[in-house]
Amino acid sequence: MANGKDLSFLRKFILFSEMSDEDLSTVASLLQTRIFKDGTNIFFEGEEGDRVYFLKKGRVKVKKTSPDGGEQILEIITPGDVFGEVVLFGIDRYPATTVAIGEVVVDYLSRSKFRRYFTNNPEIGWGMLKVMARKLARSQKRIENLGLRDTKGRVATLIMDMMRDFGEKNNQVVKLHFNRQELANFIGTSRETVSRTLSEFKSEGLIDIKGKKLIIKDIEGLKRWL
Repeated sequence: MANGKDLSFLRKFILFSEMSDEDLSTVASLLQTRIFKDGTNIFFEGEEGDRVYFLKKGRVKVKKTSPDGGEQILEIITPGDVFGEVVLFGIDRYPATTVAIGEVVVDYLSRSKFRRYFTNNPEIGWGMLKVMARKLARSQKRIENLGLRDTKGRVATLIMDMMRDFGEKNNQVVKLHFNRQELANFIGTSRETVSRTLSEFKSEGLIDIKGKKLIIKDIEGLKRWL
């Protein structure tokens, strides 16, 4: 269960950002906490949905799987994000699978408790509208990247997104949590295309790759492909 020490962190979630301390304390008393190990599925696509999750630590991969076993990575969820909220709006099953990247800590609230709280505190609806608006903006950006940019533009955008989500040392170093195929799954292309584009960026002096780390050498050069 969340406690008083969590209130300042809960306020970082858009959903709770404008709540009074009293209301936020009530929400905190309803939350449960769970820890997931790296690679653990939090919920599966098609699974009956009963919980809304609030990510406190780690990263979460959201993916869909095609009938032939192909994988499409939809997004990476970062601390301060809400996920699984679709179950609040008449959707009974989760539309995608979520997987822990590194150790993940979440708070969660059951659908029934959330709905009861929402009924008595309709102002939380404004927070939920903000959550949905932000997710819509991300989806539009992803569609733009997939539909309007060439391969180098898509790979450059992916690198910039990984800088934001996984950057170290002033975002100049990115720890690679994904293999080449998974990187390709992000942007709807092949593993060979991603490998070739990364090699081209490296030869152009934009990046370097050492083991599991991608080093950004020329951010402005990458931005020219956006």
